[in-house]
Amino acid sequence: MVIIDSDSRAIGFSLRTGYYLAHCSLAAYGGAGDWPETLALGDSIRTFECDEFHGFVAAQRNMVIVAFRGTESVGNALTDAETALIRHDVFPGLVHLGFSHAADAVYPTVRCLLTTLSRELPIWVTGHSLGGAMATLVAHRLAAEGFPVRAVYSYGSPRAGDRNFRNAYRLPNYRFVNDNDLVPHLPLRWCYHHVGLLKLLTRDGELLEQYSDWKDKKREHIKHAKQVQRAHRHVEDPPLNLGEFDWLADHYLDGYLAGIARLLPRVPQRRLPEHADVKPDAMPLHRLDKPIEPIVRRPKMLDVPKQPIPAITQSDLAAAFFKQPHRRS
Repeated sequence: MVIIDSDSRAIGFSLRTGYYLAHCSLAAYGGAGDWPETLALGDSIRTFECDEFHGFVAAQRNMVIVAFRGTESVGNALTDAETALIRHDVFPGLVHLGFSHAADAVYPTVRCLLTTLSRELPIWVTGHSLGGAMATLVAHRLAAEGFPVRAVYSYGSPRAGDRNFRNAYRLPNYRFVNDNDLVPHLPLRWCYHHVGLLKLLTRDGELLEQYSDWKDKKREHIKHAKQVQRAHRHVEDPPLNLGEFDWLADHYLDGYLAGIARLLPRVPQRRLPEHADVKPDAMPLHRLDKPIEPIVRRPKMLDVPKQPIPAITQSDLAAAFFKQPHRRS
């Protein structure tokens, strides 16, 4: 059996930790398999279920993991009144109404489970899709109460708050986005902003970290998405053909895992002068070694990869996309 290394001692961002926590996010969906052994979690796993929100808390020798599944009905959580920004006593700035309600639902249980573990162990918080937004909010609350949160790793997470929330957010937060995944652009309202550092997995097998790269791609992506949205504004039952744009297929965790796995062999194995005191696994990823063989551009993922429990259905995504409110003049 292959044990996936968590790289828990790395300083700052670690690609191996990102790969490990992506598997933890997949495990939060509750699929059968030997993942407790593969992730070296043993019998430490404590699952929780609060309304429709699921996840687990578990411990290794050197770290604690909090993983969120969130809800499968991401369309319901991103539409109608749930898209409102509200002021919350715990969070700075304004936060998404639906996501804050989800965080409120799970927080007492997560906090209780963590109190049974050593407060000396650093905590990694993770989640995919709606679970990523919950991870961002719950981690903030845990850190505010003195829990030793090391970092948040999210995959395909929608935006959880406004500009003031982003500016006041202090935790290391590494958010992976898989190429054309639409969910990280939701809600489409102009007032929402992401926290943390982008890790954009491209179709060409590269990883973009510079904000300008994301900005250019985001501008083109949102323009295209809004054109499709406006074309169906007055259609009562819009066609569920979003798969042709790759927006749905790129959201599945299988694509995230495959993209990160392609990068792992290219992590630098030697120290550069400016990183003489930094472990190779913790070096900035724009220092990735060039691949030995040319990168083969992956095809469009029009077929939805199989997962134990789908994170989001095409119907859910269509609801979240086509029913987005428009900016008020």
